[in-house]
Amino acid sequence: MIPPLRAKELQVTEKQPYDPETNVGVKMRPSRVLRRIQAGEVARVLKVNTPDATVAEVFAQSQPDAIWLCMEHVGCTYAQVEHQIRAAKIYDVDTLLRVPRGSYSDYIRGFELDAAGLIVPHVMGVEDATGVRDMTKFAPLGRRALDGGNADTQFARVGLHDYMRQANEERFVCHQIEDPEAVAQIEAIAAIDGVDCLFFGPGDYSVALGIPGQMDHPDVDQARRTIAEVARKAGKIAATVCAPDQVRDYVVMGYNLLSVGADVIALAQYADRAMAAFEDL
Repeated sequence: MIPPLRAKELQVTEKQPYDPETNVGVKMRPSRVLRRIQAGEVARVLKVNTPDATVAEVFAQSQPDAIWLCMEHVGCTYAQVEHQIRAAKIYDVDTLLRVPRGSYSDYIRGFELDAAGLIVPHVMGVEDATGVRDMTKFAPLGRRALDGGNADTQFARVGLHDYMRQANEERFVCHQIEDPEAVAQIEAIAAIDGVDCLFFGPGDYSVALGIPGQMDHPDVDQARRTIAEVARKAGKIAATVCAPDQVRDYVVMGYNLLSVGADVIALAQYADRAMAAFEDL
């Protein structure tokens, strides 16, 4: 039987958890997506619409660079998201968390759970993008508030100065462009220091144009091409969704982060095929 640890045996330190010199050399987990893109390659993403960590692990085993979780349209809790992030990290896979548009805490809590990236939906223009930047980037880029005692710092093991610097370098925010108002300001949005990624959302963009679901409509395609061109010209990540057989065309267009599938689509198609086996009996 292991004897209990006595109080006098505890290692006590006078340093506060946020001391700039705490555990010098301990680092945040580096982003796999950013490593891929910095190497001049295309980041590969799979979307997880179910709030289950097992599904996240199944997808992570296929070795995408990231899985995309969603709190905008999916009724998952932060506790469920935390388990999904852990499942992905087992396989060195990033997590992108699409956040709800709400309070300051809605933006940064995903980072503190150790998501590598955030997706902020419906960024409407320069003022909106600047506000998102300020809430999600530490000084000198933004005005993000500090905690430092969560999973992203290995629970206060990363020193304060290193944490602030690494969080700005190894974590990224995708500004989702889904409205004509944002497309009209796209060059100014891309020019903002601290805007890491422009993520085109063709579905809501088609709705905003009054042509819902027409993803290949010339007006939707023009926005898609414009966003890729502007993002890459500004040195930012160009991201969107596409089908697997569209990957090559979208890469030629300039996109270097592509989400190519979702768990609910895969499950629905598998179930439909399985049930179809009984149709000719």
